[in-house]
Amino acid sequence: MNNKKLSNLNAGLLLFLVMVVFTLIINMGGLQRNTQLSWISYLIIIGGIILIVIKYGKDMDNNVTFGNLFAYGFKTIAVTTILFIAFSLLFYMIFPEYKAQLLEISRENAMQKATPDNREQLEKGIEMFQRFFWVAVIGGILISFAILGAIGSLIGAAIAKKEPNQGMGDSN
Repeated sequence: MNNKKLSNLNAGLLLFLVMVVFTLIINMGGLQRNTQLSWISYLIIIGGIILIVIKYGKDMDNNVTFGNLFAYGFKTIAVTTILFIAFSLLFYMIFPEYKAQLLEISRENAMQKATPDNREQLEKGIEMFQRFFWVAVIGGILISFAILGAIGSLIGAAIAKKEPNQGMGDSN
């Protein structure tokens, strides 16, 4: 019964490493234009949190509540989020060509949807995006990871077996 429990920090680090590997494969493989791959990153986050929450419940011998499980999952995604923001900032600073590619892909996608009437507005929007690139990256990661982490935590907490206070006899 003295099994090693996975802490929030280690679980968050593990999920972060999976996301880093996936991100590096996408960027180094030149797959940024494939928007369907972003769905895979969402599934990695949600699925990872679900598995981590279920494992935590088992590590605790199912002596947990829905709230305990949800909190564990959300703390884990908080760790992952902080680490992934730091990674993204470093990545785009070290490899500015990937930042330029991302901006170019954004421009192309916007122009494909543009009509002759709104091209000027789109150009201003793209210029604004370039000026606030770091805010967009940090904000995008914060919001998306929080939402995906909450979804994963909710599902994981709902699926995990819960038997709070099992084995606790009356002490009277």
